[in-house]
Amino acid sequence: MSTARPRTALLLAAALSGGGCSTMSNTEKGVGLGGLVGAGLGTAVGAATGNPKTGAVVGGLVGAGTGGLIGNSVDREDQQKKEVIQATAAANAAQAQRLGLTDVIHMVQQGHDEQVIINQIRNTGSTYSLTPGDLDFLRQNNVPSRVIIEMQNARPIAVRTRPVIVREQPTVIYQEPPPVVFVRPAPPPGLYIRGHIH
Repeated sequence: MSTARPRTALLLAAALSGGGCSTMSNTEKGVGLGGLVGAGLGTAVGAATGNPKTGAVVGGLVGAGTGGLIGNSVDREDQQKKEVIQATAAANAAQAQRLGLTDVIHMVQQGHDEQVIINQIRNTGSTYSLTPGDLDFLRQNNVPSRVIIEMQNARPIAVRTRPVIVREQPTVIYQEPPPVVFVRPAPPPGLYIRGHIH
């Protein structure tokens, strides 16, 4: 009967922790699973040493702590991946809306007012690094000077990226252990009688 209680408790804990796992963070899952595994192993070790309850408690705490740390690490990696994906998607969406040189020329050829074109440049966050050749191309296509000046003022903004932190790993030197030498013990002192030791 004494082994039935820990088993029942572990089965009950496993059943309770299994519910709602889809909404749990990896940290929470790690704490739960680590606690269960630790409690199970702690109970087994505790039973072998004669104190299963203490073993279960200590094992559960150590397991929960370890599981939580591992889960938290996975959560942080997932969050960083999500941030990169969101930033990339936002940059791609913004880039898709920006006006290029040919878009501005097309708007001029369609008869849009200068201020409408300037507002569109501002509203889409369009930026330009115009070369002398670009200026000639715009002028040849009858782009008004006010629009060209607005394009020159809409310079790309330097984007600050997160600094990359490189942590050097400590140098580890592996040294071979000294060779193992087996020494045969000397025979015990004894009395020799006709070729035999007594």
